[in-house]
Amino acid sequence: MIAIGQEQQLGRKTFLLFLSRKVTAAIVILLIAFILADIGPSISQGIAGITAMSGSASYGTASSISGGIAYVSMLLFLLGVIVFLIGFIISLLQYRNYVFVMEEFDMKMRRGVINQRVISIPYRQIQAVNIVRSMAYRFFGVSKLVMITAGHDDPGTNEEADTVLDPIDKDTAEEIRVFLERKIGVQVTEGTVQADKEEKTEENEGKIAQTP
Repeated sequence: MIAIGQEQQLGRKTFLLFLSRKVTAAIVILLIAFILADIGPSISQGIAGITAMSGSASYGTASSISGGIAYVSMLLFLLGVIVFLIGFIISLLQYRNYVFVMEEFDMKMRRGVINQRVISIPYRQIQAVNIVRSMAYRFFGVSKLVMITAGHDDPGTNEEADTVLDPIDKDTAEEIRVFLERKIGVQVTEGTVQADKEEKTEENEGKIAQTP
């Protein structure tokens, strides 16, 4: 629920996406560690059976190789846990410091962990809002919210700029859409970035063709 003057996060699904991006390496390392721990004895026995000539030597070789594989597996497990914890902390800080506030006359956004950036967008400058959802975003239940703004303070220019909330929970993006529709009546579209560009190009071509 959009509340005037209250800092709001981008949603729990956004945090899960942040986390997935940061802990992918940790998950791979942990999987390798578990696989080594599981197949280590079989590998050691196989190598010992090939290289050793007697039963006693084979047993000693197998024990040595098995111990080495177990040691490597343990190191990989500890490394995976450390990488996972670092990724979790970074994701949490990134999520906590990525907020937006709907004020009476403008929208403010703040993001960044070390170097924070604050953006203020007057509602009167928002020309359109595009909601973009890729296949991966649909899987995580998030969206990319693009607000197209124009410099109204300088009548001599028609420059436009994009302000992006990416990623943001699908439900939160819809709440912002409804809020902006009620607040300033902007046109909101949903689709892909490429489709939006093609639509704008066709509109411009149509206007040129109608010009006498």
